[in-house]
Amino acid sequence: MPDPPSRRRYERHNPGLEFDRVAFFSDAVFAIAMTLLVVGIGIPEVAESGLDEALESKRPEIVSFFLSFVVIGNYWLAHHRFFANLARVSHPLMLVNLVYLAAIAFTPFPTALAGRYTDRPVSIVMYAITLGVASGLEAVMFVIADRDDLLVRRPSRALMRYSVLAAVVPVVVFVGSIPLALLISTEVALWSWVLIFPLEYGLARRRKPPGEEELTG
Repeated sequence: MPDPPSRRRYERHNPGLEFDRVAFFSDAVFAIAMTLLVVGIGIPEVAESGLDEALESKRPEIVSFFLSFVVIGNYWLAHHRFFANLARVSHPLMLVNLVYLAAIAFTPFPTALAGRYTDRPVSIVMYAITLGVASGLEAVMFVIADRDDLLVRRPSRALMRYSVLAAVVPVVVFVGSIPLALLISTEVALWSWVLIFPLEYGLARRRKPPGEEELTG
C-alpha cells in the first residue's frame, strides 16, 4: 500500500523532479517579490522643474526598497542554505514552505506602505508581522525537516535547539517592535530591528555547537 500524501517523501534525484520543482518554485517567488519592491516606488509625474523636489519626496520609499531588498535577500540566502542541507522534501514541508513563501510574496505591500506612510504605526506593524511570520515559519520547517528525516545529515539535539532559537530571535524582535510603533514612534520601532544582529551573534557564541554546520549556514 503506498504511503498517504502526508507521509510521502520525494528524493532529490527522483525522476519526477519534485525536489527541484519545490526549489525552483521557491526561487521564483523570491525573485518576483524582490522585483516587485521597486514597483511600489513609481516614477513621479511632474514638470521638469519640480523633479528634484519630487525625487526628494520619494526618498523614504527608496530607502524602504533597499531595506526590504536586503531583508528578502537575507531570507533567500537562509532558504537556499536550508535547501542545500535537504536530501528530500515531504508533503508537510512543502505546505509550510508554501505559507512561508506567501509571507515573502506579501512583503512588497508593507514595504510600499512603510515607504509612503513611515509615520503611521499600522504600516510598521504590518511590516513587522509579515517578517515575524516568515521567521517563525523557518523554525517550523527546521522542526519538520528533522522530524521527517529530510536532512542530508541528522543534526544533534543541541544544533536543532540552536537553529530553532536562531530563527525565533527575529520573531521576538519584530513582535517587540509592535508596541514601540504604537506607543512611542515608528522610527524607534524600525531601529529596534537592528537588535536582531547582536542577539543572533550572542546566541551563536553561547548555544551553537562547535564544529557543526548550521541548518542555514
